[in-house]
Amino acid sequence: MNQASPLFEKRCEKDGLEFAQYRLGADDLEPDTGGPLEIEQPKKITTKPLSPKDQDDRIRMVFELTSNDPLPDVDDETLEAYYKHLTKNLVFPFTAEHGAEYGHPEMVKVIGLGDPDDEAMIDEQYGILCEARVEGRVVCLSFGELEDAKGKPNRQLIKDYCYWFHNWR
Repeated sequence: MNQASPLFEKRCEKDGLEFAQYRLGADDLEPDTGGPLEIEQPKKITTKPLSPKDQDDRIRMVFELTSNDPLPDVDDETLEAYYKHLTKNLVFPFTAEHGAEYGHPEMVKVIGLGDPDDEAMIDEQYGILCEARVEGRVVCLSFGELEDAKGKPNRQLIKDYCYWFHNWR
């Protein structure tokens, strides 16, 4: 008689294991004494410290997460948190490449992030928008489309944001 949870069967499939091979023998079981189960509770949970050398950990730092936490999905709330992080850490103005993914890269001078009170400057589809000078005019660009920024710390900040924005939306 098969009384295993269907979840166990799905987990075996996911892990590439043969569900039919997993059975408990009589010596794997303990008698039920009728009392509550004694489960040892951990005294202290210690997470691995975040590493500034690890891209995922740098992004976790933006959201004040631990090394055990998954990276959050892109939404209005997380974009606002990332916006605050970028405004504290970016150094303006800086030069970066824009449009490489469209086959016509151009160098732009990023002069600032858009006004956070302007709802159009943070968008789940385009992410955080920035203001840049292109051929003498100020334009609005998606921060997630910038590449090859010049100078520290901007280069790393942009790479981390783009990695998160393009992979967790």
